[in-house]
Amino acid sequence: MAKKHILMMQTFIKVMLGFKQEIEAVTPDSYYPSIYKIDYQILKKENIDTLLFDIDNTITKVDDLNIPKETIELIRNLKEQKFKILLFSNNHEQRAKPVAQKLNLPVLSDAGKPTKEAYEKALNILNSNKENTVAIGDQLLSDIVGAKKYGIKAILVDQLSKENNVQTGMAQKLQKHMIKQLKKYKQFQIGKYYISENKTNWWIIVYLSFIY
Repeated sequence: MAKKHILMMQTFIKVMLGFKQEIEAVTPDSYYPSIYKIDYQILKKENIDTLLFDIDNTITKVDDLNIPKETIELIRNLKEQKFKILLFSNNHEQRAKPVAQKLNLPVLSDAGKPTKEAYEKALNILNSNKENTVAIGDQLLSDIVGAKKYGIKAILVDQLSKENNVQTGMAQKLQKHMIKQLKKYKQFQIGKYYISENKTNWWIIVYLSFIY
């Protein structure tokens, strides 16, 4: 079993057993319905200059090479704002590279999230540091926990599509169980959109109308 899968399962088990440290590790710093709703100006004010975007169900639907026009426009605007951007995916090169080429972005495929080595490699590609970086994705067990454990701010977004491949489908099944556990500890709830007030786990509710 790959190191990334071992880390994911260890995290899942500890979250379900109520380990406080693991529960905090899978709790995103902020949560938005999509990458289009993120307030990137707030990130700028927080001295964030680097964005690590997951691909499948974050930038595009799973295994879909059609890039939404909104995504193309968003990436163009972010580049104009001088953000450094990396597509950061556990999927294979033949899947990730065409997406990166269409968006004219660097990419790290077969990344190995949530391992520490994956995030070190990502930051080295962009010559960035973790204090000024945000990881953005739809998966708690890879995108969020990997970033948080490495000391990177993490933003969770909803899946673009309910369709999954074998890998993302299993992760989503585990994620649903974890969401129930996080809700139990009043840490996080799907459908409750918020931004973090500070680095503690107090939340400002900014949008309540969406029900997952």
